[in-house]
Amino acid sequence: MKRYISLVVILIFSTITLYSQTKFTAEAPGQVIAGQRFRIVFTLTNGDGEDLKVPDFEGINILYGPARSQSSQFSIVNGKTSSTKEESYTYTVVASKEGSYTIPSATIMSEGKQYTSNTLAIKVLPNDGTTSDTQTSNSQGVNQTSSDDKTFARMILSKNTVYEQEPILVTFKIYTKAANIRSLDNAIFPSFEGFVLQDIPIDNPQIELEHYKGVNYQVVTIKRALLYPQRSGEIDIAKGNFDVTVQVVRPVQGFFGVMQGYVDVEKSITTSAEKVNVKPLPANKPSTFANAVGKFTIKSSISNTTPKANEALTYKLVISGNGNLKYIKDPELKFPGDFEVYDPKTEVDIKTTTSGVTGSRIIEYTVIPRSAGDFKIPAIEFSYFDIATNSYKTIKSDSYELRVAKGEAGQSGVVADFTNKEDLKVLATDIKYIKSGDFDLTKESETIFGSLLYWLYYIIPSIIFIAYIIINRKQAQLNSNVELLKNRKANKVASKRLKAATTYLKAYNKEKFYAEVLKTIWGYISDKLTIPLSELSRENISQELKSYGASDELVSKIINIIDLCEYAQYAPSQNNEIMDKLYGDVVEVIGEMENVVRNR
Repeated sequence: MKRYISLVVILIFSTITLYSQTKFTAEAPGQVIAGQRFRIVFTLTNGDGEDLKVPDFEGINILYGPARSQSSQFSIVNGKTSSTKEESYTYTVVASKEGSYTIPSATIMSEGKQYTSNTLAIKVLPNDGTTSDTQTSNSQGVNQTSSDDKTFARMILSKNTVYEQEPILVTFKIYTKAANIRSLDNAIFPSFEGFVLQDIPIDNPQIELEHYKGVNYQVVTIKRALLYPQRSGEIDIAKGNFDVTVQVVRPVQGFFGVMQGYVDVEKSITTSAEKVNVKPLPANKPSTFANAVGKFTIKSSISNTTPKANEALTYKLVISGNGNLKYIKDPELKFPGDFEVYDPKTEVDIKTTTSGVTGSRIIEYTVIPRSAGDFKIPAIEFSYFDIATNSYKTIKSDSYELRVAKGEAGQSGVVADFTNKEDLKVLATDIKYIKSGDFDLTKESETIFGSLLYWLYYIIPSIIFIAYIIINRKQAQLNSNVELLKNRKANKVASKRLKAATTYLKAYNKEKFYAEVLKTIWGYISDKLTIPLSELSRENISQELKSYGASDELVSKIINIIDLCEYAQYAPSQNNEIMDKLYGDVVEVIGEMENVVRNR
């Protein structure tokens, strides 16, 4: 009975569980340097992968792989549960020649269905032949003063000669050879006098690689915008000023000799000033020129071509294309004299990207014909300057023939002055007459008091409350058993730590990787055997594992992992292939230990 009550409570209280869809993705750096190792990772989410087929990496050599790893995550947020499982296949590769490469999609089978990954675009930069800052600092001795002379900023314009209202893409970038960019403070951008500025949002600035003047730099883009020049002539753009903090290498004397350390260096950097030559638009402007520069199309529509007198109509004009849609003038529309015209409503729906502004400008007129007859709404002419051909072009909308019928009797033609057509009301019909004659009366619905639904409102919450108390007490009893709780959560805790180790593995941070793996294996064994860490040692771990039911082979594997991690802390020259193998071994022994637990 308790089991059924628990199921009812869970179904009532829990909301819909979120199950992520199975997907297969590929990931790799967007820019790499020729001759340097990097990784291509294929990840299957929420599936059991088999029969992985990876395309040829044209121009890229595989050093080793695929290294397979697994992770899982379960969470409850606002009563909604989500479960995610990932299988990753990692290839360590190197590109020997500069250029742009495209890696086609890979495929994998999961539960009888084939999944296809995305393609990858990788740009291989030439090797500039310089050593890293770390190597340079270590070779120059311990007493070197930490400094930075390789961090600078650039203001980059897409073009320096344009027409009025022709957009210019301006980009601000910070270049550095330091280990890391820690912060950006006191950013002072130019005022861009003589321009109208339209920002392009940068949601999550990323550090990328860029080859500039024969040297590879770490680059972060801090601002992008489109500039629309408002006057002709030469316009000056002032400098930009920024305070940055970068992390540079500082060699330190340690127990094992000269070691690598880091120090933060604050630096003020300035962009160079720029000049833009703005050409005036040609003199032969059409009379219908709307200050539009770019490439556009025009469409029109009307809600009804056979209305009645005093009936509101909607005339819509849509100007679409690429250009200064936000700053153009609305075309003039001439309606017949018998039409009452309200102020137009204009909406601009645009998307700003590095290639310009695209979208549409929607102009909506509300008009009311006041008398019957045949009328014509003429076509609208719209002229713009086409940058591609350096000439003016004129486009037209459709014209419309309207046949307005006589209005209904009793309509006086008086209309409230509202600009929104939904608010228009014919006042002669606002007040309704009192209904006369025979009409049917209907009985009101019965009250809910005393009905079955009325009693269910009391019974169901009471059942839910009692069931909640029973489940809550049982859960409290389970939580009070600390040893059992640790044993159950051992695998989950180990998975979280292995996820952190994966981050260090991808970043080639050997010291933190080995430390995290060692912490993972010791913590997992402590939780599974319900033995405090202080009581575990290399001497008694074999005996404890065997008494728990682990085989001699499994015990040997665990001891070898502990030995390798402890040794690596004093010999940090272990290569990346050993790190990948160690990670796989840890995942394997944890899986074998879970099998031992299930057998018990």
